[in-house]
Parts: sequence; C-alpha cells; structure tokens
Amino acid sequence: MRNNSRATYRILGALFAVTVPLGAQVAQTPPWHPHPAGEEEIAAIRGFEERAADYVALHRLLEASLPRQRPTTNISQLYIESRTLTARVLVARQHAQTGDLFTNDIARVLRREIAECLSPEDWEAILAEHAVDEDGNRIVIPALRANMEWPPQVPFNFMPPQLLRVLPPLPPELQYRIIGRSLVLWDHHANLIVDVLPAAFTT
Repeated sequence: MRNNSRATYRILGALFAVTVPLGAQVAQTPPWHPHPAGEEEIAAIRGFEERAADYVALHRLLEASLPRQRPTTNISQLYIESRTLTARVLVARQHAQTGDLFTNDIARVLRREIAECLSPEDWEAILAEHAVDEDGNRIVIPALRANMEWPPQVPFNFMPPQLLRVLPPLPPELQYRIIGRSLVLWDHHANLIVDVLPAAFTT
C-alpha cells in the first residue's frame, strides 16, 4: 500500500465489513415505501433500476474470474483483491460520466423524496454531522465524479433509515452514501463511486 494512514485503513476496514458478510446492507435496509407516483415517475424509477442492474451485471462478470473473497484479517490481501476489481471496472467503464445512472428524470424523483422524508432541520443536523471527521475537523469534499474511488478523507457515516425507505432498493453490490450534499452510488466491492447526484440535500 502507498501508506498506512488512518484514512486508508478506514476505507479498507469498511470494505472488509461490507464484503463479509456479503449483502449485509440489503438485509438491514428498511422496506421501501415510496410515495404514490404517476406513470412518469414509475417509468423513471424502473429505468434507474434497470441501469443499476446493468451495472451490476457488468460488475459480476468482471468479478467472476477473481478468487472468491473469504473472511480474513489480512488487510493487504483484501486491498489487492479490491484493487484488481477496481482496475477491471475502470477499464470497462472508461467512458462513464456523472448522470449515467442518476439521469434527470430519476434525479427529480429522488430529490423530492429526500426533501420530504425528513424536515429541513433534521437534514441540517445530519449534514452538519457528516461535515466533520471523527476528530471534529471539517472534511474537505473533493469534486465528485463517476468512476472515482471513495475519497479517503470522507468517513462512512450512518445512513438515516428514513432516507433508505424512500430510495429504490439496490442490488447487494451497490450502496447509497452521502458525501457533502451529494447522494452517491458506491460499489463497495470495487471501492468506486458509480454515479453522483449533486445537490441532493438542500434545505
């Protein structure tokens, strides 16, 4: 590894936690309860789910020939396995752009659902908590884009269950995460941000 910084170990620790057991995020996600939606919104949601499924099909194809990940305390081995998958995904999606999965139609739906699932005061409190690290220092958020690795200075914070209830369910390889005021899709096996929804959290 390039260094043994706390940020690097925090990311690798998160990768280990979500890799073993596989699918833990899905089991803990509350049932999805979207607001009543018209035909256009239903089509937007289905389109998003299809794009997420297409990405995961690619992910699984690229991961299939890798050695099966097993529970281990060897951080170096976990890092090597993750980096191999990362490199494969980056080559296969070298032309990926922000908004490929979070297209304009689903972005409108998600921003509305996010705004309505909690009060502005609650969101401000949550975002303020996400804005500092474990030592209380303000986190510098880099410019986010598709195909970038998780920023090492950004911790993996708790996702409000009220938010998870209003977001479309994801395959187990993907997770929703909050970085700054953006909602991101994170491939936790490859440690890659698949797509970004900017300004998802406004109050």
